Amino acid sequence: MTVVLRVANLCVSYDHPRGAVRAVEDVSFSLRAGERFGLAGESGSGKSTIALALLRLIKPPGRIDSGSVWLDGANLSELSEDEMRRLRLASIALVPQGSMNALNPVLRIQEQIADALADHGAMPLAGALDANVRDLLGHVGLPADVARMYPHELSGGMKQRACIAIAICLRPRVIIADEPTSALDVVVQRQVMATLGRVQQELGAAVILVGHDMGLIAQFVDRLGIMYAGRLIEVAPIAEIIRAPRHPYTQMLIASLPSLRGKGMMQGIPGLAPLLRDLPPGCAFHPRCPRAAPRCREERPELREVADGVVVGCHFA
Repeated sequence: MTVVLRVANLCVSYDHPRGAVRAVEDVSFSLRAGERFGLAGESGSGKSTIALALLRLIKPPGRIDSGSVWLDGANLSELSEDEMRRLRLASIALVPQGSMNALNPVLRIQEQIADALADHGAMPLAGALDANVRDLLGHVGLPADVARMYPHELSGGMKQRACIAIAICLRPRVIIADEPTSALDVVVQRQVMATLGRVQQELGAAVILVGHDMGLIAQFVDRLGIMYAGRLIEVAPIAEIIRAPRHPYTQMLIASLPSLRGKGMMQGIPGLAPLLRDLPPGCAFHPRCPRAAPRCREERPELREVADGVVVGCHFA
């Protein structure tokens, strides 16, 4: 299957009084057309930073230090800001984490969709905008009268689906969904994810789903990447990673999920994720790892392929 997005050795830093802090370190992965790829990990692991870096939306004090992002054969790092602005939404779009903050509170939903279309020279002919917006809202399961509403008149789930409508208005090749169900109840989460999955299939787009809810992600993605302290530490097909996780951190994430097979205490991960400005030597996970050995405290493991389509950054995988 055709590779639509390729990320190679991406590094992102943020300036800090004590020196630059590396938030994303040497991350590489590819995304096939129509694929659903997940990025999971604890808060602060670099997931959302990757999402913003792919769109070149990292702002000072952050910066992309090195690496490349290729979309349909175009190196995004070489595009001018104006070229990149035209590419956003048209070819690669974002469904943001906070829909209330993403939507303009003083514009109706139709005006916000029209603004996105006009900015890319895709405004429908006179009289056709209403029909275009109604069709778009229908695709995400919203009634036509939502077009005339302001964001504050919508529920959390409706606002998130309005954000999805804006993201797909130009039929992008890649959709990045950054924790799209954050702060929503479980019923609405399911509705939003069903909407995202349906429109993704209709468009034939690829999706990158960013989140820390392993249960939710596992029900949606085809392939999953696990982040820890700014690095990818495991990438595998979702069935494989649930059945036989290789990295100790992934194993502990899976073990922390509730199970219907029997009652019992859920197993949390001991300790806290390290501060990015003060990472331990060697493997960043070793202070929390039950399998840590002297080598882990001295030598940082590199990603290596351990099975077909499975790469792991652990000395003992």
